[in-house]
Amino acid sequence: MAFVQIMEFEMESAEAVRLLEEYAEEGKGVSYARRAILGHDRNRPGTIIQIIFFDSAEEAELNNELEITQRGGEEFAARALDVQFTDVDVITDITI
Repeated sequence: MAFVQIMEFEMESAEAVRLLEEYAEEGKGVSYARRAILGHDRNRPGTIIQIIFFDSAEEAELNNELEITQRGGEEFAARALDVQFTDVDVITDITI
């Protein structure tokens, strides 16, 4: 079953983009993440929403154990404020 992790946090958008781009570049061929979306919450200025797509919750757990994820997580934690996670088991994915 597909799995999505939604992260909400406070950070400058340019910094959030930089961190995600660095992770994507370093994680090519290593990371279990399949796709990532980064955006602003229109109703809460300063809040960033990051959505990461995985093939399964198990692969998300394996991804968390990777050295690149551990390193990136440390840098992220040092810069992000008020981080909240939502873990989602995807029921269906429909293209409209």
